[in-house]
Amino acid sequence: MIMSATEKTIAGKRLGVYCLANDEVLEWFQAFVRSFRKFHPDLPLTVIPYNSQIQKLLALGEQYSFSVMDENYASHFDHIAPRVAGQRIAGGTFRKLACFLGDYDYFLFLDSDIVLTMDLEQVFAAFTQSTYDLVYFDTDIQVFKPDFARKMMEKYDQFGFNAGAFFARKQALSESTILQAVASGEQIQNQFDCWGEQPFFNYLCQVSRCRMTHIHRLAPQMTFKPKVWSPFNYDVQAELYQDPERGQLPLIHWAGYEWPTMPCPEVFLKFRTLGLSITERRRYIRYFYYRRFRAVLKERMKKSSFFSGWMTRRDSRLRQQRLKAAKT
Repeated sequence: MIMSATEKTIAGKRLGVYCLANDEVLEWFQAFVRSFRKFHPDLPLTVIPYNSQIQKLLALGEQYSFSVMDENYASHFDHIAPRVAGQRIAGGTFRKLACFLGDYDYFLFLDSDIVLTMDLEQVFAAFTQSTYDLVYFDTDIQVFKPDFARKMMEKYDQFGFNAGAFFARKQALSESTILQAVASGEQIQNQFDCWGEQPFFNYLCQVSRCRMTHIHRLAPQMTFKPKVWSPFNYDVQAELYQDPERGQLPLIHWAGYEWPTMPCPEVFLKFRTLGLSITERRRYIRYFYYRRFRAVLKERMKKSSFFSGWMTRRDSRLRQQRLKAAKT
């Protein structure tokens, strides 16, 4: 496992940040890492490769001072995906579990479709002083099917949470604990209610009785819902994003959205173009809205009875060409 050259500690404990990414989400990652380095120029960052397609990502390592977790180490839990995901998916999203076996004693995990909007150093310090194992940023009630969700709430007294952003302690979830939850979770995977690792991760944290809470308990000024579709505005004087109740948004998360058709594109562009010259910024904004227009037009054509057949055949032909090119 390759570590960043810099090191951050509190009371001898190593602090760091993990992010899950690959070349396919490079535009998201660029916005994330620029926002991250704006507020945390020296905090170690380790990127967990979603898969082996990281050539473009690696080229950014020196510029933004991050390391990439070794593929063999990152893929340690790939094999559990088909057992508890409830569908045939690659194990990429389950790689965030490698954080709990990593080198940071206390860590922050962030998906790549996130931008930071403030310095989290004080919150990080508060977490290290707390008794919690995991602190999440956003509740999410759609991780389990309703009847099962009620049973889990009654038994474990915990809300569902979004697994795209959280603080945690190393070994808060050991490998044996994870594998025990896989064995029991495999029997009830039909009660999981959304794609990917999130239902299992919630299940794992609850059955292991992980000590969890919302970030609001550590920092009462924080909002409960930092997702991009929740109402928020920017306070120019305070230089803060806030919800209607003046709760601060420490981050903004585009969970479930695609680049470049996501909502609030102006917020994405603000962070994606950090550090660019005026000329570079204008060039990127033109490129972004051109790609956004094409993507929206393509979706509309797919829904059109006149164009849908042609679009389906075209996409199939392009996929075959890419597969052929990959083989050669």
